[in-house]
Amino acid sequence: MIRIRVPATSANLGPGFDCLGIALGLYNTFEVEESEELVLKGEDARFCGEDNLFVKAFRAAGGTENIRVTFSCDIPVSRGLGSSASMYTGGVLAYQLLHHCLDPKKAFRIVSDLEGHPDNAAPSVYGGLTASMIGSQGWITHTIPVNETLRFTVLVPDVEIRTEDAKKLLPDSYPGKVAAVNGAKAVLTAEALRTGDMDLLWEAATDQLHEPYRKTLIPNFDTVKNIAETDNGGVVVISGSGSTCLLISDRPLSDRAAVKIITLPEHWNVQELPVSGGPEYQENDDLWQAII
Repeated sequence: MIRIRVPATSANLGPGFDCLGIALGLYNTFEVEESEELVLKGEDARFCGEDNLFVKAFRAAGGTENIRVTFSCDIPVSRGLGSSASMYTGGVLAYQLLHHCLDPKKAFRIVSDLEGHPDNAAPSVYGGLTASMIGSQGWITHTIPVNETLRFTVLVPDVEIRTEDAKKLLPDSYPGKVAAVNGAKAVLTAEALRTGDMDLLWEAATDQLHEPYRKTLIPNFDTVKNIAETDNGGVVVISGSGSTCLLISDRPLSDRAAVKIITLPEHWNVQELPVSGGPEYQENDDLWQAII
C-alpha cells in the first residue's frame, strides 16, 4: 500500500497567465495498491472507470495493471485550485512509486501533456512557486523562492466554473502594448513574491489578459476584492480560471473582514494556507516522505 498526497495549486497569480503557479497546503490523498480489477473508492460513481483522471494519468505513465485506489479529496472541483492537476500528478506518481522509477521531471512532462499547460502541473509536482513554459525541447519549469513574510488566503465561493467556459471568454488576440505590459508585470510579480515587496506586488499583480473577462463569472468578485484589500493591504487575484480568489498579503485577514466575505450569498469559504513543498508519499506505516 502506498499513500500519496498532492497539493492544491493556484495558477496565474494575476499577470502570470499560463506561466506562474504556486502549491498550497490543501491536499488530495490517494491510497494505491495493485488489484485483480480496477477499484476506485471514495469517488463519485460517474468517475469510477477508465476515464477517471487519476487512472488516465496512471495509464499515460505506463501502467497496464489494475489498481485499487481510495480517494480522500479536500481540493474542491472546478474552483481554480488545480484539482485536475492533483489527480493527474497522483496517478503518474502512483505508477512511478509502484514500479520504483520515481522521476519528477518525467512526471512533470506527463502531467503538463495531460493538462495541456504547465502552470498547475509544475507546482503540483515540484511544490512552491514555479514559472513554466513550453520550450524547443518540451516543457520547462523553474522554482522561485517565496518570501516567508507572505500569507496566502483562499476565498472560495460555492460556485463552479468549468475551465472550458472561462477560456471561451478570452479574446483570440491582444494589442501589442497590452502583451508587453502584462509580460513585465508577470516578471515583477514573481520578484515581489520572492522578496516580499508588497508595494511592488501592488503595482505588478494587475492583469489585463484574463481577469477582466473571467471576473464576470464570479459573483461579488469586486466586493470581495475590495473587502480583503481594504482590510489588510493585500492583493486579490483570481486563482486559475476561478471561482476561487487568492489574497496575497503580509498580514492575516481580520475576523471582521472574513465574516463579511463568508456571509455573502455565495457562501464563501475563507482559509489561510501555507505554501506547500509538493507531493509526499508513505509506504505502509512509514513516515511521510517528500517526492522531491
